[in-house]
Amino acid sequence: MSISTSDKNTDGVNPIDVVPTLFSDISLLFNLHPNTMDIRPITDLNAIRGSVKNLVLTNFGERPFHPEIGSNVTGLLFENADFFTAASMRDEIHRVLNRYEPRIDDVVVQVFDDMDRNAFRVNIGFRITESSIAQEVSFYLTRIR
Repeated sequence: MSISTSDKNTDGVNPIDVVPTLFSDISLLFNLHPNTMDIRPITDLNAIRGSVKNLVLTNFGERPFHPEIGSNVTGLLFENADFFTAASMRDEIHRVLNRYEPRIDDVVVQVFDDMDRNAFRVNIGFRITESSIAQEVSFYLTRIR
């Protein structure tokens, strides 16, 4: 997404056509670039959206050398799918995102219980800190076992 030109023109003014890459992460799918056969990074909005989802789904103790990073969201999946469990999930998601994701602000979390499927639908809305871009991540949480 970024263009490989200098940051400044000769007159010292930022060029209009240069769009820098703000964030980049390694994709957990390890997709390869077809020409270079190198791992393709995910950038900008996709990097932040993936990070938000990974933080929510990470259990305590799963990350090497950082056992404090995580949430109890997957543990709450084994409770009854009702309003109280959804409220607990919402609070846990707020806690983990406010504490461990400094790239986002104005986090709005909505958790809807789907009693027929015994699952929860999670909508997370946020604003990227260094810009005014609003973004949303949505996914279902279900028990596997």
